[in-house]
Amino acid sequence: MAKKFMSLLAAVAAIGGAATLFAQEGAKPAKAAEGTLMLEKKTHPLTHALAYETTINDEELIAVVLSGQAVSSEKLKEAQAAEKDGSDPDFKGPYLKLEFTKAGALKLWSAADGGTSLGRRDDNATGELKLQDGRVIGKASQPLETEARFPAGFDVRFDVPLLKAGESLPATVVKKPGPAANVKPSVTGVFKGNGKEAKLAHVSAHWREPFNDKPGIVLVFTEKDHSKDKKPDFNAVFGRFGSALKISLHEDGGIYGCQVVHTAHKQQGFTSLGRIKTNNFTFADGKVEGELATDGELDVFGETWEANLKFVAPLGEIPKEFQTADSKKSGTAEVDEPAPTKSTTAKVSEKNTAQPVADQLNIKDLVLTKDASDVEYKAFVQHLLFKSKSSVKAVAAELAANLKAQGWSNDGGRDLITPVSSILKRKRGEATLNIFVKSENGGSEVKIFTEGLSWDGQ
Repeated sequence: MAKKFMSLLAAVAAIGGAATLFAQEGAKPAKAAEGTLMLEKKTHPLTHALAYETTINDEELIAVVLSGQAVSSEKLKEAQAAEKDGSDPDFKGPYLKLEFTKAGALKLWSAADGGTSLGRRDDNATGELKLQDGRVIGKASQPLETEARFPAGFDVRFDVPLLKAGESLPATVVKKPGPAANVKPSVTGVFKGNGKEAKLAHVSAHWREPFNDKPGIVLVFTEKDHSKDKKPDFNAVFGRFGSALKISLHEDGGIYGCQVVHTAHKQQGFTSLGRIKTNNFTFADGKVEGELATDGELDVFGETWEANLKFVAPLGEIPKEFQTADSKKSGTAEVDEPAPTKSTTAKVSEKNTAQPVADQLNIKDLVLTKDASDVEYKAFVQHLLFKSKSSVKAVAAELAANLKAQGWSNDGGRDLITPVSSILKRKRGEATLNIFVKSENGGSEVKIFTEGLSWDGQ
């Protein structure tokens, strides 16, 4: 009880600190946005803002989006298309979306931080907005709801241009990647496994196979120096460089793969997606830099871990073998306050419907055991679960044989097989599997953490 009370005091203090920032009525924020969003006792600074006219449920509104990272023109078009279809838009978290009436009254709000998403709601939020010289100036706040299932609160101010109906952001500015920058790789911050800290002192960035028809980048964080290794991303997962993180992501910072290796873990090299995110991520001028965070401790089948890292590493142009048709559009830079420009057409682009890269196996085609039952596809974290009536050793042997026939290999890795639990690791091209089999009710339970497979249709 004392721990919960102290956590509550800390949460209230965080909101109170944000409120102090806006104590002076009428004060103009130093930037497009100032303030904080709190979701489940995690506080997120919001430093970017975007305002646009929209129609939701046949009502004309003004939407203001405050976020930790600038919204691109492409993401705004996706959001407008979703609203037009009656769906809720999705921005890169953390973000807070405020919906105001044309008269300037706050109607509804929604928010997300990557792990938690709250739909449109009113609650006890208050806010106001006024239009002045083509800009919207306003503020909004929501007291921290300590008794709610998902405690949330915010206190923000904004002063940004208003995009009117039919207007859009300018096309995203394209920067040429150029050669790798003469910058020393560096990483600072926290990386813990089961409560024990490991010092990640080395980082590198590499181009890899495209994922969902977009260029793929792999970030490798390790305790020991891996700069001379020809396959650092592969060897790091097998513990060659001590504790490590392997992050697969796109040029916009969107993460599609995360493998965790910590010397305090019993299960090495497992996949953990869903709550890991980037902040202020950029790829430009021959380097990648940004922040990587889990926003607290995560639990993956009994193994806990957390990360809060800041990094920079050189990364040059995309090699020809990893280029896609849209590679020339990579290395984009976002703008906080672009001047509104008239749309050349009234049509709004649809969401990306790119197909998986060639030879990318779909999760539904992954071989299992003959008696696999209770199969669950968890697309959000890219995990597959199923049960078998056979023993742990029998399931491990059948899976190993079936995967070998499908083209999977262990690349010299050693399987851990015991009567009560087994661990298998497999690789096929750029795709990887971490398979955990344990005894359950006279049979077996299997959990497969995947990376690099297509999850279309799941």
